[in-house]
Parts: sequence; structure tokens; C-alpha cells
Amino acid sequence: MASQIFHKLLIYHSDSKRYEKIISERLPQLKIHSAAHPKEAIGFVEEAEIILAWQIPDEVLKRARQLKWFSSIGAGNEDLVKNPYLPGTVILTKATVYGEMMAEYVFAYLLYVNRYVAKHLKDQRKKVWDRVRPQRLRGKGLGILGLGSVGKEIAKRGKQFGMNVLGIKRIPGPMVDVDQVYGPDDLKRMIPLADYLINVLPLTPATYHILGEGELNVMKEGAFFFSIGRGKTVDEKALIKVLRTKKIHAILDVFEKEPLSPKSTLWGMKNVIITPHVSGINLPGEISDEFVRNYERWVKGDPFVNLVNRNKGY
Repeated sequence: MASQIFHKLLIYHSDSKRYEKIISERLPQLKIHSAAHPKEAIGFVEEAEIILAWQIPDEVLKRARQLKWFSSIGAGNEDLVKNPYLPGTVILTKATVYGEMMAEYVFAYLLYVNRYVAKHLKDQRKKVWDRVRPQRLRGKGLGILGLGSVGKEIAKRGKQFGMNVLGIKRIPGPMVDVDQVYGPDDLKRMIPLADYLINVLPLTPATYHILGEGELNVMKEGAFFFSIGRGKTVDEKALIKVLRTKKIHAILDVFEKEPLSPKSTLWGMKNVIITPHVSGINLPGEISDEFVRNYERWVKGDPFVNLVNRNKGY
């Protein structure tokens, strides 16, 4: 029984104490050690069977000789997949709780733009009564690059708004809430159909800089490009070049190098909105719930959910 098993869990995160409080209440049989810095983790990691973390220093990970399961807090785990100190014998799972939050981010900005929120706030400060016709989302093309846990949530909300939802998937096939699913080779066919192009692709060798000048140039005149997945899937220099033509707008939450340099041209572009990688923020309660469910499956001998496919990279 789960109550008779005393696994050892290392939580490595800046907010590790909060995670520990939540998980210990749900799983009192776990021996938990929380750490926010390497020196706090070194003594315990050698006996830890489970690690809950995202970015963890190699000096800590390489000492985890009893490790059986690495439960990643992140949705993107390209660094962990290729880390030599995380052998293939260790189970690697990912967090999939970010979909709803990132869908909310997308539609917050779609409504912000289409309902002219910025204009109305500006008019209010000036005491100006100037009515403009709002734009509708209904009937507009919503193109989603990546139909994983995040892309599915965006598609779901797109259909609720009456949008024409299109998507790119590594292996195309019918999907709920998606009107047309394309394969990677059809990227340039799908992109021109989207009024709003949402990039949530994972970072793999195949997706690095997959969006370059050629792909961005075929976007519709006046279309909006959202980058909320992995920054390195977009060739930033090419993006800047296309944005300079004023043909498209961009809402950017992730970048090739973070934090975005103060010297970046993107900061000053009037057709760009920048946010500091906040479209999907890890919330300890939601991450912990997902961890507990997976742990309970593990001790019962049931298969894990949210396994990372190391061959695919996500």
C-alpha cells in the first residue's frame, strides 16, 4: 500500500517550500527535502528516488545515483532530454497544466486587440467619446503550430468563439475542435490562412528556427503572430525583418535568449507587444496536483501519464 512506502523526494525550485507544504499534506508517506540552491540539495540528492524540478544544476543532478523518476515542472524539456546526467533508465515526465493558462493569455490579447481596449483607455484619459466598430473573432482563421496539451486548449477556445481553427501536427489526423490538421510539410500552405498564428511548437532539432523569413512572409497582411512556446523555434532576426515591413503584428512572450536584451530592436516596434515569458507560469497547487496523481499511479503499478518521449524530445 502507498502508506507503507517511504520514497524520498527532492524538490528543487525557488518556491520549493511551498511545493513541499502542498505535497506533504497529500502524501505524508513521502520523505521530502526542499532546496532552492545547490548547497541545500547536495546532502539529500544522493538518496533521492524522485526529483521534482525543472532547471537543476548538473552538480546536483550528477549525484542523484538512486534516482528513478524525474518529474519536470516544465512543459518544454529539451535540456533535460539531452542531459548526460539523466540516463534513459530514469523515468521523465512533464507538466501539462499550462494549456488553460496559455489559452487565456492568447485570448486576452485577441480580445484586447479586437475590442480596441488600448484606444478606449486612451480616450477615457482624454475624456473623448469616440465609438469604433469592434472586430469579431467569429469566422477568423486561428492557426495553431503545435497541437499538444497547450494547442488543444487554444483550439477548444477558438471553436467557442466561432473561429476557423487550423493546426500543424507532426503526424496529422482528425482532432476535436480543429477544422483542418496539416503536417509539417504543409506549413506554408496553412500559414496564409490564419488571421492569428499561434506558435506553441516544442523545441527539437527539427523545429529549431522552423519559422524563418520565408514562413513569416507568407502571413496575411495585418495578421497577428503569437510566440508563446519555445523562443528558438523562431529566427528572431528574420522576424524583425518581416516586422519592419509593417505587414504583420506580433505578440511575443518567448525569445531566443531570455531575458530579452534592452538593446533588442523588438522593444521599440509599434507593431509588437512584449511580455516576459508569463503566458504559462508554474502554479504550485496545479503542478502538485499533477505530481500527486502520477505518484499514486506509480505506487499502484499503473503507467505514468505525461511521459516525455526522449526520441521526439517532448
